[in-house]
Amino acid sequence: MKKWKALLSTFLILTFLFSLTAVTLGVGVAADPSASLIAYKVSGNVNLSNPGSESFWSSIPWTSVPLSANVPNGGHTPLINVKAAWNGTNMFILLSWNATQPSNRMSSVFSLGGGPYGFPPLWLNSSSGQYVAAPPRDVEDSIVKSYYTNSTYYSQDRVAMMWYLGGQTGTPDDCMVVGQSNGGALQYGGAANIWDFMTGATWNTTTPFLPQIGMNEIPLSSYYSWWNRNVSFTGVNYTAPPTGFALNLYTNASNLYEVGLGTGLFYDDVATNTTDPYSVQAGAGMGTGSWTVEMTRSLQTPQGGSPYLVNIQPGSTYDVAFAVWQGYLGENAFIKSISTFQTIYLSTQAPPSIVIPGQGIAGPLTPYELVTLIGLVLALIVLISLAVLTRRHEV
Repeated sequence: MKKWKALLSTFLILTFLFSLTAVTLGVGVAADPSASLIAYKVSGNVNLSNPGSESFWSSIPWTSVPLSANVPNGGHTPLINVKAAWNGTNMFILLSWNATQPSNRMSSVFSLGGGPYGFPPLWLNSSSGQYVAAPPRDVEDSIVKSYYTNSTYYSQDRVAMMWYLGGQTGTPDDCMVVGQSNGGALQYGGAANIWDFMTGATWNTTTPFLPQIGMNEIPLSSYYSWWNRNVSFTGVNYTAPPTGFALNLYTNASNLYEVGLGTGLFYDDVATNTTDPYSVQAGAGMGTGSWTVEMTRSLQTPQGGSPYLVNIQPGSTYDVAFAVWQGYLGENAFIKSISTFQTIYLSTQAPPSIVIPGQGIAGPLTPYELVTLIGLVLALIVLISLAVLTRRHEV
C-alpha cells in the first residue's frame, strides 16, 4: 500500500510539473511582451456587414487604449477598445467606443468648394459675430477654436488609426504633437499612414440623410455613387466596397495627403491612378450609445501605395495611434480625442482559448493548453486513486 501511495504521489508531482512547464512555455507564444496590442493569427475572414460577429474575435481580449484631448473643446472620448488579428493575407482591426449620441450624419469635413451636401462644420467668426462654414484647411487650426452644434445641427462621428512609418530620431511620440493645434500631425519629423473611417459618407446604411439645404431625404448609401464619380475623374473608376471604407491618408511634417483618391477635396493627393483608394475596407455598427467599427486591408502594401501606405509583416512590431471624433459634441477636423503611440505585434500564434461564463471555452486549444489539460486530468485521476487507497487502508 505504501509503495502504491509513493508511486502515485511521485506521479502526481511529475504530472503537476509537466503541466506547469506547459503553461510556462505557453505564456511566451503570444508576442513581444512589451507590445501594447497583439494581433493573433486566425482562420476565416471578416464579415463587415456585421462587424465583430466573427467567431475568432471571441477568443481575443479587448485592449483599452486611453484617449485625451489634443486641444481645448476636444477629448470627449476617454478610451477606445481595440482587437487585432490577421489570417495570412489580411489585417483585421476591431474598434469599439462609447458615444454620447452616436451620429452617422454626414458632414463636409473639408472646406467650401465641393463635395457632397451635408452638415458643414460651422465656426464662430469673431470679426463678424456670425457662424460660417469651416475655413480652408491651411488656416483652420489657427483660427477655429470650436465648432457650433445644437440638438439638431451636428456632424458625423469618425475614428482613425495611424500607422507610424518612421523617419525621425527618438520615439514616435517625439513627433506626435499632442496639445497643439495640429495635434496628431508629425510636426517634428517622420511620416505615417492613417486609416480614417468617416461614419457618414463611408458607411453603407439606409438611414435617411437630412441635408440642411432643403434636399429630399436620401439613404447615405447613395453617396457611394458620388465617391465613384469623383474617383473616376482621375481616369480610373474604382468601385467602392459594399459595406464602407476608410480614407487612406499620408502625413508627414509638411502636410496631410490623400492617397489615391484623386479628388483633392479633402487634401492634396499623392499616388493618383496608382493605388486603389478603397484598399482599407470597413463596416460599422451604431448602437444607442456606442460604435463598433471593423477595418481590414491586405498585409502587403497595396499596389502603387509605397511609400505612403504601411507594409505589414507577421512577426513585426509597429507603432500605432488612435483618434475618435464625436460630432454631436462639436468635435471635427483637428478637434478630437487622441492616444499616444501604442505598439502592436503580429503574433504568428493563434489566440489563446478563454473561458466565457455560460458559454464554455472560446477559441481553439493551443498545443500547450492541450498538454496542460491532459496533465490536469491525469492529476485528478491520481488524486482520486490516492483517496480510494487511503479510504481502503483506513477500513
